[in-house]
Amino acid sequence: MRPAAVHLWLAALGCIAPFAAIAHEGPEHEIEELTERMNKTGVTADLLSERAVEYRVLGKIPEATKDLERAAALAPGSVGIQRELARVLFLGGKPSDAMATVARGLALKTEEPADIASLRMLRAEILLSQNENRKALEDCDAALKLHRQNPEWYLMRSDIQRRLKAHKERVAGLDEGIAETGAGVLGIERVEALIDAGQFAEALKVIEPELQDSRIKSSWLIRRARAFNGLGKTSEAGADLKVALEEIGARLNPKTPYPLTPR
Repeated sequence: MRPAAVHLWLAALGCIAPFAAIAHEGPEHEIEELTERMNKTGVTADLLSERAVEYRVLGKIPEATKDLERAAALAPGSVGIQRELARVLFLGGKPSDAMATVARGLALKTEEPADIASLRMLRAEILLSQNENRKALEDCDAALKLHRQNPEWYLMRSDIQRRLKAHKERVAGLDEGIAETGAGVLGIERVEALIDAGQFAEALKVIEPELQDSRIKSSWLIRRARAFNGLGKTSEAGADLKVALEEIGARLNPKTPYPLTPR
């Protein structure tokens, strides 16, 4: 796999920040360097894709789109380029064109299941922006069957299931994500899902140890207040919210700044 293709693939899996190039002196410097290389050695799909990365970092979506369209013409069989072109089209306010580009990418042959998974997740994101929640969920489910190691994808599916009030499926999906990735952020999302599902006692089993172990407690106090409120313990809920607000206020007070590190 060529360097640019590797970079795009890693970005799709969340192994590196989306569109974060191998840059050391900033996007502008990289764009100049890549442009100079193309002037000297010729335009290639890889170089165009790399430059598009930097344009997107700078928020120059039209320039990124132009480079990726040229790259797609030079390498029509690249799933990664089709995916990134679809993304910038979406960011540029062209969801229909983005969907068509995703469809072209899905029609291509690839030996990397993660390529198809990332395309399905991108389409889910587009569908979600159009309130097509059930179709978005179908794409999320399909993507996570192909690639199970990206915590962000589980979070996105959880958000869709929250919108659909699919509470049981949401908790089960987060359990799956925790088992597959071990990501702590999914554990926090699971507590939110338990509360939304009305499983207040189960949520408290997780919240109580976290409160004991955390130095900054406000977020967990708010979660416990929600659980207490769900159990009808309104006095306890009010007390927790009062302490949480006091802690937040102390952290925002420049005279007595609260430590920002949670543990």
